[in-house]
Amino acid sequence: MTSQTDPWGPRAEGDASRRGARFLGVAGLVALAVVLAVATTGVVLYQQADSAVDRVPVEGLSDPDAGDEGPETKDSDARNFLVVGSDSREDVEHADKVATGGKEGQRSDVIMYVSVTDDREGISIVSIPRDLVVELDGREMRINYAFEEGASNLVAAVQEQLGLPVHHYAEINFDGFINAVDTIGGVDMCLEDDLVDPDAGADLEAGCQRLAPAEALAFVRSRQGTRGDYERIERQQRFLRATVDELTQRRILANVPQLFDLIEDVSGNVSTDEDLSLPEMLGLADNLRDVLGDDIPMASVPAYPDSLGPAEVMRIYEPGARALFEDVRAGRQIADRGTRDERDETSVAIWSGGRGDGLEIVGSVLHYGGFTDYQAVGPGPSEFDAGSTTTVYAPSGDKAEAEWVAALLGAPIRELPTDVEVPGGADVVVAVGRDAAGSGGTLRGAEGRLETRQADEH
Repeated sequence: MTSQTDPWGPRAEGDASRRGARFLGVAGLVALAVVLAVATTGVVLYQQADSAVDRVPVEGLSDPDAGDEGPETKDSDARNFLVVGSDSREDVEHADKVATGGKEGQRSDVIMYVSVTDDREGISIVSIPRDLVVELDGREMRINYAFEEGASNLVAAVQEQLGLPVHHYAEINFDGFINAVDTIGGVDMCLEDDLVDPDAGADLEAGCQRLAPAEALAFVRSRQGTRGDYERIERQQRFLRATVDELTQRRILANVPQLFDLIEDVSGNVSTDEDLSLPEMLGLADNLRDVLGDDIPMASVPAYPDSLGPAEVMRIYEPGARALFEDVRAGRQIADRGTRDERDETSVAIWSGGRGDGLEIVGSVLHYGGFTDYQAVGPGPSEFDAGSTTTVYAPSGDKAEAEWVAALLGAPIRELPTDVEVPGGADVVVAVGRDAAGSGGTLRGAEGRLETRQADEH
């Protein structure tokens, strides 16, 4: 194709377009189901949607053809979207089905950064916790409050503070979510425990069940659990995957009348930037044709708890975030971080190296990253002191668990010699380096989260 008919630029042939469907994972929040419909049934459906989508001015978006994205991205042809779920109640038809918590104005319940790799062979989805601290115009604030001041401010926060280019912006409101789930007929979800959260309007029993629209919205909005916003992110990612299953297994995409209903439900409640043009959307649809069903690699920005005045916030863990963002900026797919269950079942032992602040931060990053089985086991052998760089050690055998931990922490992996006793029989050992506490700020909220003990002598 020429550059006029393929605005996405060079892409791999054959299986590349199949794997490109990972982008449709974001349709789990249903805003981009429109793109999927185009790829399946053609331009007519897109034109219907395009006429209903609200185009809004968004300042400061990156232009991949202008060479303004810095040295990390100058050779990358990746395309990057910022997708937001707004909790604004203004002009919302189903406001009576939404637990407001007494809040007014506009904030974001969902912030997802979606990157289509430069070879069009993969997609990465990075969830951004809304309590993450950013600095704009000399003021520190939660990134959620940057969005309250407008889409352009949120884009600026992502580009300036996280160093991630944003080419396009899309936003969906409550009505779009509720109506779309209603058209699909609900979404199947299995809960290990009861979910009761008055702030989100959730009152769900444990077990497998089909979530009605209002229940689904309450599920993806709930922060219930020990990890706050990271609990919400995991629920959103689970719901996202389940929705993709609904779209494929129930053959909704082959049911043209139902597709028209779905697109009508979504498109009238979606806003995009003014530059997301018909040719670019069609180029994306062509890349995604007949490729739905691949796994969706997802991650969250690594962070640890801190305080900002009286507010509890999350601070970026720089080594882990740097490794994550480098992959995205270079147009590569992000590294595997394991599933929620795999992380939960991975045991991690931590050698502090005598670095108490770094120990607390690493423990918190692991906790919020979903590695719940971790313990400090003393300073560790002197020959394994990590020095300046936190290091992950893999006991002999399967190294997958070590790779998941290393991806979260942005740490190198080394094999633990067979003559070294593995503390407590852990799957992974982390040696804390000086970089762990290099993010700055005073750590708060993590005290007591680690129970220090001596290594198991048996």
